[in-house]
Amino acid sequence: MIGCLTAPFRAVGCLVILTALAWGWWNRDRVMTEAHRLMDRAGIEAGTGTAKPASQSGSIGRPGQRARRSAEAKIDSLNGWRADSVVLSAAEVASLLGNGLDARLRKRLDSIRVELGEGEIVVNALFSTAALPRDMLGPLGGAVRPWEPVQVAGPVAVTRPERGEWTVRRFRVRDFPLPRELMGRLVGRATGDSVRQSIRFRIPPGVRDLHVHRSGATLYGSPPR
Repeated sequence: MIGCLTAPFRAVGCLVILTALAWGWWNRDRVMTEAHRLMDRAGIEAGTGTAKPASQSGSIGRPGQRARRSAEAKIDSLNGWRADSVVLSAAEVASLLGNGLDARLRKRLDSIRVELGEGEIVVNALFSTAALPRDMLGPLGGAVRPWEPVQVAGPVAVTRPERGEWTVRRFRVRDFPLPRELMGRLVGRATGDSVRQSIRFRIPPGVRDLHVHRSGATLYGSPPR
């Protein structure tokens, strides 16, 4: 008798579970993006914005106050101690890049993760698409979400005192690589300069050159006078 009474509830429970699984499958991209975002935020120490050491291994790092202070201390040695060069970790590069980007562009990025490669840096982040015309994204325009995972890669160089330039060679939205002409328009729109295909950023005084490798980014100071 009890089994007969509970059977309808079991059937409803199974229906609810099947509905939840179906919803998760159809919205798996959104679920994964939000999961990564929550994991990224969980790796930040409360109230400090400092990434925990566990996420700062190898050639991949995230920006944080501790990494920024460490990078600034190393760069100070180029000026004060007259060191020939210093090597920054991926987390230190991420902190300096995040701090040096134009404020309008930085505001559109969240959950930044920087990977060092041979002669280039790769940035993975969530990008706010609110200011981008949907027709600019081609086939993705009809399905674009408010925040999309992007990957941007290319070489960086010091162009003049206290100025650097990151030339975008690859740009992916979700798992879709953008063609060069569309990539240029998107970079131009994001940076406020429609004719540029590179991203300018500020670098600290005293850095005259930099070389990026998987093991770290080497910054060179001004030659002794």
